[in-house]
Amino acid sequence: MNQHLTDDEVTMAVAGLDLGDSAREHLASCVACRAEVAALERLIAQRRAAATADEPDWQAITTAVIAALPVAERPGAHRRPRWLRPALALAASVLIAVAVAVLRPDRPIEKPAGEPSVEEILAEVDELLADDRIPGFEAIDPGSEWMTNGGDNDNGAS
Repeated sequence: MNQHLTDDEVTMAVAGLDLGDSAREHLASCVACRAEVAALERLIAQRRAAATADEPDWQAITTAVIAALPVAERPGAHRRPRWLRPALALAASVLIAVAVAVLRPDRPIEKPAGEPSVEEILAEVDELLADDRIPGFEAIDPGSEWMTNGGDNDNGAS
């Protein structure tokens, strides 16, 4: 082969792909093509090193941040006092005992003083339901039966 390798063949050689018999023989015998493949490999290695050099060391940063935290904020460093859980249990049991004593089912329900009885409330509701009048219509129909039977009359007619 008299021609040198093409750019695609050089790239394939750097990537480790199969070149074919004639290109492989040329690469083995041509110093210029081997130098071009080696230069491209060095360039790729330099770019990889530069790309990873700018990346922060996250493990070191995490370790430094955890070391800078106060002792009480570190995971597992904060513990509740030993007396807290029994005190909460005692408070809950006292609360339940008071609730049971106040809300006993056998305790009679006392009616507050000054409230009307159920019968009085039902009688008032029946009286309201028996009234056929529609409030506000006395101005339109002043001679209605309601007006003549003693209803409130703004016009003076009764």
